[in-house]
Parts: sequence; structure tokens; C-alpha cells
Amino acid sequence: MAQVLVRDLDDRIVARLKVMAKAQNISLEQKFRDMAAREVQLAEERFEQVAARVREKLKGSTLDSTALIREDRDR
Repeated sequence: MAQVLVRDLDDRIVARLKVMAKAQNISLEQKFRDMAAREVQLAEERFEQVAARVREKLKGSTLDSTALIREDRDR
């Protein structure tokens, strides 16, 4: 597993996170792991939503990119 060192965190933020972690009966480290995992999950969900909208928008498109790719390669 990887490790991350976060420097220069505001003392008030760390204190608040400790309180939040204690309220959840977890360590501060676990609180950070949970927050990081949630952020990654949200980013992936946003990407999937955008990708789904693009796929829906392009659904039924008859655009053939072969000529454009060939033109780009011939440059």
C-alpha cells in the first residue's frame, strides 16, 4: 500500500477531522482514507455521467472518422 504525507494542514482542520473521526469511532488515518476513496468514487461517477451523455448525444451518428484519421496520419 502507498503512503501519503500531507504537510501544512491547518491546525483547525486537523482538530475538526479528529473530532469527526472520533465521532465515527475511527482513526484519523481511516478518516483520510475514507475521504480519499469517496473523492475518487465521485470523480469516477462524474466521468461516467459525462461519458453517458456523450454516448447518448452521438447515438445513431453516421460519422466515419477514417478519412480524418488518414489525413492526420499523412501530415
